[in-house]
Order: sequence, then structure tokens, then C-alpha cells
Amino acid sequence: MPRSIADRPIDDYVEGLAAALRGPRRTRAEMITEARHSLQDAAAAFEDAGLPPLAAERRAVAEFGTLRQVAPGYQAELAIHQGRRTATWIALALPAVNVLTLLMWWDSPWTIADASHLYRTVLEHFRSTSFLAAAIAALAVAGFSWPGRYLGIGDGVRYSRVVGLGTVTFLGLHGLVGAAMFGLSIYQWPAAATWPPVLLGMAVSVAAFGYAGLLALHCVSVARTALRNREAPA
Repeated sequence: MPRSIADRPIDDYVEGLAAALRGPRRTRAEMITEARHSLQDAAAAFEDAGLPPLAAERRAVAEFGTLRQVAPGYQAELAIHQGRRTATWIALALPAVNVLTLLMWWDSPWTIADASHLYRTVLEHFRSTSFLAAAIAALAVAGFSWPGRYLGIGDGVRYSRVVGLGTVTFLGLHGLVGAAMFGLSIYQWPAAATWPPVLLGMAVSVAAFGYAGLLALHCVSVARTALRNREAPA
């Protein structure tokens, strides 16, 4: 007898798992694909053992575990991946942006030597905190891998949440310093408001900070979902 469209245990299970998970799209898709393949392989083994196709799928799904049992583990892995991704972006992007911003003043009719003491102080603070934050982010990335064991990091989900919250806080404060520096630049050198390298550099900086902010907010959200799933009754 041919199977009806409704008789699709594996497809229904995988669709339910996909709907329950939140996290990086590509990693989430890879997890769903792996789960589907595992279920199909298990069903094929049960068929080889003599079960009918529909019964084999149902057996495979039953032995895989309920969504309440399985989803928290997948969600935790997604949260850890998002935390690592956020920290990696900060570790790489901040030094790169600071080096690129030096080109904002390339061949300009003014020099930093002509700037006020306040401007030079703000600039030095912005650069030093950028490289310090990048170094801390690099250590945070290490915390997600084997060095994390020696740092006493046992809960990757809560660690990811801390990384996300810390990044959001840092970006807010650092962004204010960057905006103040840009305002001081325009105040001292009005021509900077129309200087192409300055405009391009600001666009790159805003894009980098904006993307970092989205990663950090997503990190907090995904980790919160993982913690909520973990605490839900099985």
C-alpha cells in the first residue's frame, strides 16, 4: 500500500526540530541536515532488519529522542557557535578597522600634529582600547576551545551569553568615543566633512560596528533561548 503524504515521521520530526532552533543560519541548516541523515540511516538499518518503511521511520524517530530531549543540546551548540563567531569578529575586525582608519587622513591638508590636546587624547584612548578589546576577544575565542578548560569555563552557553553582553556594552561605549572623535575632527577641520577618505573610512567603521552589534545581540538572544530550553521540563 502506498504511503500517504501524512505518513512521514522523519520529515515531521526534522521540521519540528528546525522550528525549535534559533542560531546562525548556516550552522543550523548543517545540524538539521545531519539529523535528517542520521534518522534516514537508522530507518534504513531497521528496514534491512525486516521492518516496513513506515515502521522503520517511526522506530528511528522514537530512538532518536523527543524534541524536548534533543533540541536543548542542539540549541546549546548553536549558542556556543554564535559566541565564538562574535568574539572572533571583534578580535579580527577591531585591529583591521584601526589600521584602515589611518588611511582616512592620507594626503590630507591637515595633520594630527595640528590637533588639539583633547583630540589626541581621545584618539589615543580609542586606539588603545580597540587593541585591548581585540586581545580580550582573542582570549574569549580561546575560551570556547581546549584552553577554556584551563580557564575554568565549564558552561559554554552561559559563557556565550557573557561574551554577547560584554560585546554589546563595549560597542556602545566605544561607539560613543568614536563619534566624539569624529565630531572633534569636523570641528577642527571642517573640510574633513567632505574629504572622501574620511567619508569612506566612516562608512567602513559604521558597517563593521553595526555588524558586530548584530552578532552580539544575536549571541545574547541565542544563548537565552538555550538556557530557557535547558531549564524546561523534558
